[in-house]
Amino acid sequence: MNKNIVLDLDGVIADIADGIENYLYEGVGKIDSEFYDYSSWLTTDTKDETALHLFSKKIFWKNLKPFEDAWYQVNYWFGAGFDIHIVTARRSEASVVMTEPWLDGWKINTLRPKFSRLNEKHLIIKDINPLFVVEDNPSEVIKLRENGINCYLRKAWYNEPYWADLPCIDNLYDLDI
Repeated sequence: MNKNIVLDLDGVIADIADGIENYLYEGVGKIDSEFYDYSSWLTTDTKDETALHLFSKKIFWKNLKPFEDAWYQVNYWFGAGFDIHIVTARRSEASVVMTEPWLDGWKINTLRPKFSRLNEKHLIIKDINPLFVVEDNPSEVIKLRENGINCYLRKAWYNEPYWADLPCIDNLYDLDI
């Protein structure tokens, strides 16, 4: 049996949306409107100055929290002998530097993360040949599925328009191996 699972990091394991909200609304207070749309920060190679500033801060990446289901399920799968691969599109120097310390700090058991450009994850993932991939970015899910890779979209408010068109999960507990 294939024992490889691939997971995206932000939006699948790490609750980046909550981290951004804390920064925008509670911490810095740069954005007063509760209707500010930062969805493009999560699904594109954003050029937004506020996003780039935030993503350049190591403390932002350090303070992200894992989704509870992800923490439990990743460690359960790892303990059951599965190889958990993280393939992430983190781009800023701060985000890349903080990835392994964050995983270690939260005691999330995975293999060493792999970094990719947006919409190029399939180039790395095809060589891993996973049972499945979980991703929160619809364009990545579409690209992976076009390349014959079994992939699920983890539902989030910013990817809701794709829920009817792509195979979705609410959380990692939905996946029965």
